[in-house]
Amino acid sequence: MYPPSSSAFASVRRHFDELRVGDPILVVVPTGIEGAKPVRLTAAEAYEALYSPDRDPQFASAVWKEAIRSALSNLDAHGTGKLLVIWLALPRLIGTVHRICGRLRADRLDVEAEMILALLEELAAPDAESRLSDSSLIHAARTRAWRFARDGLQELPSIQVERIAHDRAPITPDGEADAPAEEGLDVRVDRPDGPDGLCAPLRFRVRPEHLRTGAIADTDDGTWDRSTHHRPRKKRRPGCRVDARTVRPARRRA
Repeated sequence: MYPPSSSAFASVRRHFDELRVGDPILVVVPTGIEGAKPVRLTAAEAYEALYSPDRDPQFASAVWKEAIRSALSNLDAHGTGKLLVIWLALPRLIGTVHRICGRLRADRLDVEAEMILALLEELAAPDAESRLSDSSLIHAARTRAWRFARDGLQELPSIQVERIAHDRAPITPDGEADAPAEEGLDVRVDRPDGPDGLCAPLRFRVRPEHLRTGAIADTDDGTWDRSTHHRPRKKRRPGCRVDARTVRPARRRA
């Protein structure tokens, strides 16, 4: 879909790949044993503690807790605390990214960006220190990504109307259609309140000269209003439905 290096997740991974050169200590995990020194972990060691096949679930939970605590206490805008939490969360998010993109045809770059924004917003919440955990972070990121993808299904792009306008453009004497105007007019047709008509709003761009004279009016604020030129519809007999016709692009005349 996209080169791996261009995604938000790939950028985070690349940051920690470069960070491994110096191996700074980023997480300090208390052992819980009296008199024992805390375990000091680099980013790579923290990642290994969470995702290695022989990981200790109890120690992994402690690593998550300290990583989140470090991210919340680090107020430096250029610090790596929050970025470390994002990096540690990636293996638990990438599967959701693939499912969302496969089922809802969402853009992978947008889905990954929404997940990272959700993680950052959760870490920036005023009550984050008292309620935040690794599970709540992952849940927030997944929920936001699914909601973003489903919202994108409400509008389906189509060039059908633009094709009709282009095919009906005036033909010059040399047989070529006039070049489209640099600026078009954005038209929105809202669905009626009743059961008849459109099932969803319709938006498209047309050239102003293609609109019927008097169909819309230019208002004082620069917008276009059709209500001032609305004509009442003819009354129909009860039970008589409006004829439905399929609109197809008109063919050019030879």
